[in-house]
Amino acid sequence: MPQMSKVELYTAIRRDHRGGMKIREIERKYNVSWRTVRKAVDLVWPEPRKQLPPRPTGR
Repeated sequence: MPQMSKVELYTAIRRDHRGGMKIREIERKYNVSWRTVRKAVDLVWPEPRKQLPPRPTGR
């Protein structure tokens, strides 16, 4: 399966869930955890990435 963005993954998970696919089947199909499936079903958009602290520059 080609790499898909998180938005595309969440959309596909929601579509399969609405179609009657069980959470366990979705986990196997997309190789994700049950937590990811629950987030996809419960949220409209994926959570934004956490901001990393700035790296020190120089030596």
